[in-house]
Amino acid sequence: MRNIFKPSYLHPAENYFDWLEADRLVEFCQNNNKRLHGHTLIWHNQLPDWIMNFQGSQSEWELMFKEHIQTICLHFKGKVKSWDVVNEAFNDNGTLRNTIWKQKIGSSYIEKAFRYAHEADPDALLFYNDYDIALNETKRKAILSLLNNLRQRGVTVHGIGMQMHISVVHPENHQIAAALKELSENDFKIHLSEVDISLNPLSREFELTDELLERQANKLAAITLLYKEIPSRYQYGITFWGVSDRNSWIREHFNRDDYPLLFDDNYDPKPVYCKFKETL
Repeated sequence: MRNIFKPSYLHPAENYFDWLEADRLVEFCQNNNKRLHGHTLIWHNQLPDWIMNFQGSQSEWELMFKEHIQTICLHFKGKVKSWDVVNEAFNDNGTLRNTIWKQKIGSSYIEKAFRYAHEADPDALLFYNDYDIALNETKRKAILSLLNNLRQRGVTVHGIGMQMHISVVHPENHQIAAALKELSENDFKIHLSEVDISLNPLSREFELTDELLERQANKLAAITLLYKEIPSRYQYGITFWGVSDRNSWIREHFNRDDYPLLFDDNYDPKPVYCKFKETL
């Protein structure tokens, strides 16, 4: 489910969109009265080969870019409540990442992505999504500067996805509080996105203990309470990056033993789930 809205899955060939899995998710959400957030329209990873190998002028790249965004937004209009329009466009030092989109279209691709998405579905809420927003103040301020500049020029940007791939150690709670305060004071809705809390961030051999599970539960409870402290109009939601530890991306991506999610390998609720439920 983490991947089915990404370009490599949804738009695998230049003149072909594969709607099957995404439409099934839409149907499930409609049947169960669930709000659906689309992730992601534009990213530099998980692109199909045809995009990576696309041959054309800047204007042809921009037309392809526009058609990709608007075809997807129009297909899911009224079904997907909100979108991560652009994902992870910044380097850690606050500069724009030199993605294929920036290379072929220019740094204005972010502005164009938001404009095209809004044109296609004026009712959808539009987010910019990135990681280390709490931990990296330089990056956070660069993101805010760009998004505020876009707004000043009439571009619709509703919110910021604050990715929470974190650990029981970092970022510290006061850093998370500062980020939430700054983003909300800049009048952005905040989506706590991609939440998972690593118990083994240094990839060491370790033993899963009750003490570690309790620390994980307390970390999520603290974050939830901090989130509830900002004005409710800025609380868009909290989304976890998976359900069971068995299927966490961390194990495969980093090849390490870890238990970052709400349910264990047998889909039994962990202390972090119980504490989260109590804190909501």
